[in-house]
Amino acid sequence: MHRHRLLSRTPQHSLRRIQGFSLIELMVGMTIGLLTVLIIAQVALVYEGQKRTTTSGSDAQVSGALALQTLQREIQTSGYGLTSGGTVGCTEIHGKRNGVDYLQPMAPVIITDGANGQPDSLRVLSSSGASISLPIRVFGEHRRDDTSFRIDQNTGLGTRQGDLMLAVPTKEIGTTQFAPSWCTLFTVSKDPTNNTIEHKTDAAWPWNQDPTTTAFPGNVDADISYAAGSHLIDLGVLVDHLYDIRDAANGSAARSLRLQTFDSTTGNTTATDLFANIVNLQAVYGRDTNADLQADVWTATPPANAAEWAQVIAIRIALAARSDQPEKDIVTTLAPTWHPDGITPTDLRVDNTPDWQHFRYKIFEVVVPLRNMLWQS
Repeated sequence: MHRHRLLSRTPQHSLRRIQGFSLIELMVGMTIGLLTVLIIAQVALVYEGQKRTTTSGSDAQVSGALALQTLQREIQTSGYGLTSGGTVGCTEIHGKRNGVDYLQPMAPVIITDGANGQPDSLRVLSSSGASISLPIRVFGEHRRDDTSFRIDQNTGLGTRQGDLMLAVPTKEIGTTQFAPSWCTLFTVSKDPTNNTIEHKTDAAWPWNQDPTTTAFPGNVDADISYAAGSHLIDLGVLVDHLYDIRDAANGSAARSLRLQTFDSTTGNTTATDLFANIVNLQAVYGRDTNADLQADVWTATPPANAAEWAQVIAIRIALAARSDQPEKDIVTTLAPTWHPDGITPTDLRVDNTPDWQHFRYKIFEVVVPLRNMLWQS
């Protein structure tokens, strides 16, 4: 009888085991699985968004910091070889290279103001000579059609054939000199003798023009361009760098800090994109109007005369760097600000590119002293 009961239970137990999960159990399992996948996907999306924001902010930080450091280093050394001997105050540099005019204000840094908050541009001038740049005093009068300068005995040390030089008019009272005057570029055509620096006209020296197209001051050949007491500055090579924001004019989203380099040896200008996503550059002059070696006036208006140019001892600059990737949502609602005078907040426009509100911005601001102007003072 016990054997019969045991055998009769076996099929029922086996049937129960092969029935598997019920429909309810399957639905519960699927629901739990879907919820798990949804949570994981949500976490992944949030993580990717945070990573993109962090990475984009880091890109803007690095790009802006490097751009600022590049400008700061260049501006600090501006005016080397140009600010000695009273050259700041000549108002303008005149030159002719193969008949093409070269005209620039005689200043270490020239700001071209962008209209309505558009990016400014900065032109930085200096010299890059093989030897130290010291003023050489002109001993005798230099007329418009002369092909050499007479200098004091043995003062042309370090000057050599092929060097680019700058003639600076004298400020001595009582001298006869053509007015208005300016600084003139020319090339040394022969290694100087004891008391002569030549600048003869020749195809090998494109900065030296014949008297009919000369860049020297004067209306006729007999006019005195530079009186005794004027100075010559050996530049070696003129460094002319222009920093601006590429594509700033047409509102393109692809903006970057650009360097345009003028080569005084060849006359060519080359452009190089330095740092991407720099969307605005603003600058103002710092002028010392009371001779205490501190900038007390900050203005974007260029100096009107030689005396005001000599007062410029610092440049304040601001850069706006943008994140590389746009955000899905609007993350910037108001324009960032900078302080042109060090106190008053002023909008720094970033709304001149498409979808500007979907990007994050880093603002960099610094005051750069003009070392060579201060040391001259």
